[in-house]
Amino acid sequence: MSQADFRRSLLVSCDLRKYGAADDQLQRILQELLVQSLDRAGAAAGLDRSSWHRQPLGDEEFAVLPPDSPESTVVDTYVRALAAELHSLNRYRVPEARVRMRMAIHHGVVVNGANGFPGRDTVLLNRLLSSHPAHQALDDFPNADLVLILSEHLYDTLVAAGHTTFEPTDFRKVDVTVKTFSGHGWMWVAGADVHAVNLTGATPVAAEPVAEAEPPGRPGTINQHAVATHGSTVYQAGRDLTVRERGRK
Repeated sequence: MSQADFRRSLLVSCDLRKYGAADDQLQRILQELLVQSLDRAGAAAGLDRSSWHRQPLGDEEFAVLPPDSPESTVVDTYVRALAAELHSLNRYRVPEARVRMRMAIHHGVVVNGANGFPGRDTVLLNRLLSSHPAHQALDDFPNADLVLILSEHLYDTLVAAGHTTFEPTDFRKVDVTVKTFSGHGWMWVAGADVHAVNLTGATPVAAEPVAEAEPPGRPGTINQHAVATHGSTVYQAGRDLTVRERGRK
């Protein structure tokens, strides 16, 4: 790996809510509005998004910013401009056609790969974006258009240190548990009180359950301790499901 392949940069990722429930025509419109909103917010913040390395994926965008990008401008001015843009865009749109998104921002190591940007910091960013608290915030506040999750590093060095127009109390520390990742992030909800998001009894996004070995004397028994999230269904969760073989009573 050459030195040019290794650098530290701001990483920004966003994802639209309920994009998969839209039909083909609405998905095409939502994609256009996603890019339009991000570009307009960037222009309003004085950022040149054409210099960003962007990876589009339908309802998502992952971006690696130039190493000299002003962190406070991205975390503060850009985010606020995006919230204002989405509010204006959605003002007269029917609920199912509104552009609502989750956004995660982190500053970390960037390594060039054959098919993207491998590395722990990229994984961290994706886990923040797909975390349960970020999803729950949009569920709890149907009028909110933007949920932001910052990594602990960015919150500590920018928000808590007083380098933005945000107050530290505008954010809420949340647990982030996705698959094998476990950590924390700091969440902000545009136009709503983030501390009112109901995270009591929140169920983490767990890895796939593993069937344990069959205990002696109990043939056909599967010990399943599965976890269901986001509307998934798990049968006999937390109990043993006994599968009887043919001819066995």
